[in-house]
Amino acid sequence: MFSIVKRQTVEERRVEILETTCRVVIERGFAGTRVADVAQRLGVSNSLIHYHFESKEALLAEAFSHYAKKSLQECVDYIVEAPTAKEQLARAIEDFVPEGSDDLEWMLWIDAWGEALRNPLMRRISQELDVRSNELIEAILRKGNDEGDFSCVDPRMSAMRLMGLIDGLAVQFAAHDGVLTRNDLIDAVTRAAQQETTHGK
Repeated sequence: MFSIVKRQTVEERRVEILETTCRVVIERGFAGTRVADVAQRLGVSNSLIHYHFESKEALLAEAFSHYAKKSLQECVDYIVEAPTAKEQLARAIEDFVPEGSDDLEWMLWIDAWGEALRNPLMRRISQELDVRSNELIEAILRKGNDEGDFSCVDPRMSAMRLMGLIDGLAVQFAAHDGVLTRNDLIDAVTRAAQQETTHGK
């Protein structure tokens, strides 16, 4: 009896390429990843990769977008489960802070920021994702204002300051050993969040 082999759709193949590219990038970095590396990992020809993505730059940018958007959606799902704005903000801080210096997801983000300086496609996607992260924090702060838990004068700017602090300290934490602990980082951002949400109280 012959077995029926299900052929991949174009979208399924595209997703497989993107997810494989992310795994290669985590190992090699954006600068060190070649189309040939991805093709070899998949056991396909370079031309098949180029059929789906017109250039290496487009492949890397879309792979990062695929990975980061999925990660951000998981973060949102986790955060909104909390019933109050205070709990949501605490969850957001915890989730945005790297797990450690070997946090592969955060190393991918740091590498992507560097790649964005040279790759216009990556710059656009990186900016879009940063905006979405800021908007998530801003929405939590506005929810806290509406519920009476917070007194935040300018949620948009407060969100930008908090995300800027998280990003800056997270780079130090993820890239350098012994500069600060994860608890130090969370404590610093939590204290800043308390200052941002207690104006006039």
